[in-house]
Amino acid sequence: MRASTTRERGASGCSYRAGHVYSFRTFPVNEFSSRETGRYAALKVLGLKDECICIVVLDRVFDHHPDMTEISDLPWLEKVRFSFRGEPAWCCVPLDWDNDLEDLRYVGTIALTQDDMRLLAACRAYGPWSGASADAEGEWRWRNDRAALQAEVERSNQAREANRAAQGERYKKRLKTLTWAKLLEEQPLPRWNEHPPFPPPDFVGAARERIRSTILELQALGPRPSKAMVRATLKACVEWFNAKDAEFRNVIETEEREDILAALEELAVVARQRSLLREIDEWREW
Repeated sequence: MRASTTRERGASGCSYRAGHVYSFRTFPVNEFSSRETGRYAALKVLGLKDECICIVVLDRVFDHHPDMTEISDLPWLEKVRFSFRGEPAWCCVPLDWDNDLEDLRYVGTIALTQDDMRLLAACRAYGPWSGASADAEGEWRWRNDRAALQAEVERSNQAREANRAAQGERYKKRLKTLTWAKLLEEQPLPRWNEHPPFPPPDFVGAARERIRSTILELQALGPRPSKAMVRATLKACVEWFNAKDAEFRNVIETEEREDILAALEELAVVARQRSLLREIDEWREW
């Protein structure tokens, strides 16, 4: 996780207020981008909503930390790169998520407009603070360095697919030798150790414990459990994730979904009821 070097903190651990403006250094779009961008952007805090800090990125990139005279009249940044269709570069960040922007600095405070207030009321996108950098840098590259950005993204996609294929082969070999004992020796959801990008620790701890308890329940059914018994156990696990995801404001996104489904597949395979995997999509809400 990228840590900011300058951060405004209050007695409660967070002093962000409506109208506050912060500048930050952008970081590379992906692993094939130049390591140092040399660019800076700014965001405005719209306010608090549903235990989240709502922010919007301002539409300008600098070669230095800007001051208030440079950003006081800037409009919102609109996202148009790739498949985006002009929506504001906004985000609702849960209050308990650390700020992972680089070199974050408080610039000043400006009065919110009526449009800002309407945007706050409509804000429905959730994510980490670092999403502001991804939007600022991504949109700047789209406007000024599009061909190189597209080539980098294509290389990143190819590398990801190659890695996924290699992991798939390793996973097939793993499934052939998997046992309840081996699953109980391992930590469930092993990638979920960094927040963000993964869910907060309370969710992660509860999710790991729920998978472990499901393993124990399935193991207790014996070496050849009936399909109905395994179905009931797996469905209860999926419904637990449905409820917990809603409680934590939809923290299960693409990577989390893949990891949970992989864990459920392992349970179904060891329980000798792999065909139940086709039913999981009917049960899950994430």
